[in-house]
Amino acid sequence: MSSTSTAMIGNEGVAPKSSLVIVGAAGGIGRALTGILLERGMKVLAVDSNGALLETLPSKCGFLETMELDITDRIGVAGFAGALAGEGRFFDGLVITAGVHSTHPVQHLPDVLVDSVLDANLASHIKLVRDFLPLMNDGGSIIGVSSIAACVGVPMSAMYSASKRGLEGFYESLFTELRHRRIRVSVIHPGNVNTGFNETGNTYRATGGSYIDIRYKRVVDKIDSRHGIPPGQVARVIAKVLSKRRPRFCYVVGGNARKANLALRLLGRDMAIRLMGRFFGF
Repeated sequence: MSSTSTAMIGNEGVAPKSSLVIVGAAGGIGRALTGILLERGMKVLAVDSNGALLETLPSKCGFLETMELDITDRIGVAGFAGALAGEGRFFDGLVITAGVHSTHPVQHLPDVLVDSVLDANLASHIKLVRDFLPLMNDGGSIIGVSSIAACVGVPMSAMYSASKRGLEGFYESLFTELRHRRIRVSVIHPGNVNTGFNETGNTYRATGGSYIDIRYKRVVDKIDSRHGIPPGQVARVIAKVLSKRRPRFCYVVGGNARKANLALRLLGRDMAIRLMGRFFGF
């Protein structure tokens, strides 16, 4: 359920340096990024499905506007973008950190989980970018948060890996399509981040098949968020990318993400997949 109301908190009489939309702003990486941008005097439209958390965003400095909205609410997102267009609103940046996690063995994947992960992480993400393109200033930035799972498929996380790899393909196409408008397009490729995100979406329940059950538990234990980097580390990279005139397409953040990318680049895909499996005890 989306909300059509917004709340404005800011420094009256002071012009913001730039105006950005952060989707997934209430928690984790998005929350850390919102705080950084507000401290830098930027105007932030913070969008998230969790209205209660939105209300706790920092507002002591900068310009903050909030909107409770679920990225998968097609009518709500299209209506919100249309309302902004009707108000003559334009933005210098769009950052999308929103998404869902999923750890589930393929053999036991229900159709509803396949559909919901692809919708939240890929289809709805694409549609949101499409709807906001008319609201972007030429020369602005669009940044999507991907994952180490897009580099090398993570076992027991097939749907998450598939959705993130598909997302990167979309952004690669967008990178070229928007060059005529000088809109900079990048993806952020973090490894494990200590946000609690990896503890969501672990929906599989043991069925008595020892091979799958044992290895599923190994994967869940290995990806526990407590092993991850602070969300602020990723947020600082995003903030830096937003300030660059000619950013790279992909920014890898975190030791395990760098190792996976290095293995893929130096050893090839087959060996990188084998090493990923060995890491998780397969």
